[in-house]
Amino acid sequence: MISLRRSKPTSYEAAKSLVLIEEEITAKTVIDRMVTLGRKEIPTNRSLAAKFKNDSDFVVVRPNGSQGPTIFRRIK
Repeated sequence: MISLRRSKPTSYEAAKSLVLIEEEITAKTVIDRMVTLGRKEIPTNRSLAAKFKNDSDFVVVRPNGSQGPTIFRRIK
């Protein structure tokens, strides 16, 4: 019989759960929240931003030009 126990969320799922709907945020801010909450496995800033760009739950508010971080908004 297969037990239906809940596994630990991936680092990306944990990061995504920290962002409220309609909140504008940078990947660095999410990483800071994860550190504050005591998460031991933390994705890099670049990998988290890349996953946010490919996720349909997030939209890019201001793309990263030559300066400044990319800002994302969670839409669902």
